[in-house]
Amino acid sequence: MDTKTPFFSICIPTYEMKGLGASYLKSTFEILAIQSFTDFEVIISDHSVDDAIKDLCVVFEKSFNINYIKNNSDRGSSSANINRAIKSARGLWIKVLFQDDYLLGTNALEIIRDQINSGDAGWLVSACQHTHDGELLFDSHFPSYHSDIHLGENTIGAPSNIAFKNKGSLFFDRNLIWLMDCEFYKRLELIFGPPLILNELCIVNRVGAHQVTNTLIHDDLVRNELRYVKNKYKIFEFLNSIRLKNLFLISFMDVITQYLMSAKDRLRNIF
Repeated sequence: MDTKTPFFSICIPTYEMKGLGASYLKSTFEILAIQSFTDFEVIISDHSVDDAIKDLCVVFEKSFNINYIKNNSDRGSSSANINRAIKSARGLWIKVLFQDDYLLGTNALEIIRDQINSGDAGWLVSACQHTHDGELLFDSHFPSYHSDIHLGENTIGAPSNIAFKNKGSLFFDRNLIWLMDCEFYKRLELIFGPPLILNELCIVNRVGAHQVTNTLIHDDLVRNELRYVKNKYKIFEFLNSIRLKNLFLISFMDVITQYLMSAKDRLRNIF
């Protein structure tokens, strides 16, 4: 294994994805293999119950540096799966890339790297396009950030559109499904300030029936997650008011919030 610190750790959470997972990932790998910028590693955290993803990694292991991790913990949680990849990342920057999404063109990583080096921001958001079939592209999305993004108005788009400095303790909130991306963007802004916006089309996001938003999201989940996130940021505002805001607290507000909300619910049941 290469011991040199790469510029990018490309973190990809994987699973069967209704039988499409390995096929989608193959397309992602094929474009990674022809990138003009090659200073990267690929971290795969695999929730699959079969070996299709593992076998595919073997096929591509000579094309770029792959660290394959069979992740048997918290199967079904997208946040837990991407977090496992992030924990193993050695790169200076983490580039999130979901297995059904892919880079647009052979120089996408080079464009992103050049934009990062042009400033001093701690995170970057790329423009993207969308596809159903991996061929026809549509709906170009040019991202922006707003201070209430954690409440669900997603003007950035999918997690595959972001890259951020590797701080070693920045993880997605495992208590969230619908708001996992928007809430993470809010924390990135709290830690690094506003994102560097790259208005060049560098990412393709697949859309379709396989997406979590089309399979797991329902009204009760949306209500519960909004309640949780609102409470979480009330806690943050309190910590900030007494000057306790720091990277550790921002990164672990999910644990603090879950504990306090659980305690509140237990007291409500008692009284």
